Amino acid sequence: MNLFLEKQTLKVVSVPVDMNTAAITGARIGLALADKCAVVLTMGDSTAAVVSLTLQQHTAASAGTTKVLSVANPYYHKAGAATSFTKVAPTSAASVYDLSPIFADAEGIAVLEIGGADLDVDAGYAWFSVDVADSTAAKLLGSLYVLCDVRFAPAYSLVV
Repeated sequence: MNLFLEKQTLKVVSVPVDMNTAAITGARIGLALADKCAVVLTMGDSTAAVVSLTLQQHTAASAGTTKVLSVANPYYHKAGAATSFTKVAPTSAASVYDLSPIFADAEGIAVLEIGGADLDVDAGYAWFSVDVADSTAAKLLGSLYVLCDVRFAPAYSLVV
């Protein structure tokens, strides 16, 4: 039996912070060690907040070249009093995910997955990040990356 941290590992994107303070530049994470990564965002309650995510891909863990990452991967959310996740399947690839209609006035959790095949690896892009726009209203956000199906076990011992 594999325990969670034998095959998955975690990296903090942002500690809980008020999104209204400024835009949040997400930490970069590489997909060379895993097949995919789940981006998990937890948000507090607010009134009329903007919740907009921008996906980026990079050629290096820091510096390097950056370009937008457009994907059509479904995402999942549980907002307000919901007791189960709702799946949202985008109709076309996009680099910006506007979650404002779901979370502008509600607390909750959103999960978006990025696969290694989503990156432009032929051009050297092996890292990605998620940036969060200024919310224009007080709203707390905490987020983390969950690297899934890590190739080298145990996952908890990897530096990500």
